[in-house]
Amino acid sequence: MIRHQLKSAVKNTALLCLLFLISLPAFSAKLAIVIDDLGYHPREDAAILAMPKEISVAIIPSAPYARQRNQLAYEQGRDILIHMPMQPISQMNIEAGGLSIGMDAQQVAHNVQQAKNIVSHAIGMNNHMGSAATADRPLMTELMAELRKQHLFFLDSRTIGRSVAEKIAKESGVRALQRHIFLDDSDVYGDVQRQFQQAIHYARKHGTAIVIGHPRKNTVAVLRQGLANLPPDIQLVSMGSLWRDEKVVPPAPFILIFSDKPAPTSVAPFEPVPLLRGVPR
Repeated sequence: MIRHQLKSAVKNTALLCLLFLISLPAFSAKLAIVIDDLGYHPREDAAILAMPKEISVAIIPSAPYARQRNQLAYEQGRDILIHMPMQPISQMNIEAGGLSIGMDAQQVAHNVQQAKNIVSHAIGMNNHMGSAATADRPLMTELMAELRKQHLFFLDSRTIGRSVAEKIAKESGVRALQRHIFLDDSDVYGDVQRQFQQAIHYARKHGTAIVIGHPRKNTVAVLRQGLANLPPDIQLVSMGSLWRDEKVVPPAPFILIFSDKPAPTSVAPFEPVPLLRGVPR
C-alpha cells in the first residue's frame, strides 16, 4: 500500500514538473535599455537606479555626481557606459573633456583615459550628442583605437544617419552596437508610451531592440509601468549581455527530484527511531 502511494506521488510530482516547464515563458526577443545623462540630478538619477539592474546607465564624466553614480551602479551589478560628449553639427558647446573634430590621437587618448578614470567601472561608451563627431572618419578612427586599448565596446547613439562610428569600430576590432529606438525625443507621456510599444514591436520583428532614454519624470513613469507588464516573449537584458552576445535563456526551473525507492521506515522489519512518531513496532 505504502509502495503504491509512493509511486503515485512520484508520478504526480513528475507531472507537476512537466506542467511547470510548459508554463515557462518562451523568450524570443531581447529588450536592452540605456538611460543617458546620469550624474546631474540626484532625484532623477535615484529613480533610474531603483529600477531593475538590467537597465544600463550612461554617465557623463564631467557631471558633478559622476563618480558617485559610477560606484553605486557598480555596487548594484548594473552595466555602465561612458556617455562621452562629442561635437554636434550645431554650434552648441560640449562638456569639458569631450571629443571634437581635428583632435589628434594623443588628445583623443587623453580624454578617453580621463573619462575612464572617472567612470571607472564602464564596460563601454556611447556618444552624447556627436552628430558631427560620429560622421568624421579621422576622429572615429582615433577613438576606436583607444577604445580597443581600454577594452570598451561602442554604442552608437545614432544622432545622425551618416554616422561612420559602427563601421570604423568593426574595422578596428571594436565590438559595436547601435541604438534602434529613442524613448523620449518628446517628453509627452503619451509619446513616450508609444515609443516603448514601438520598442516591443521592433524587438519582436528583429530579435533585439536597443532603446535609449533619459532620467525624466514621464520616462520613469512609462518604464515602471511597461517593465511591470512586459510581455512574456520579451526578455529585458543588459548591454553587457549584448556585448558578450549571450543567448536568450529562460529562467531555470526549480525541480525536486524524488527517488522511487521507498523510505527505510516503510519496509519491514520496522526499526523504532526516537522522537519519530507513527513508526510501528
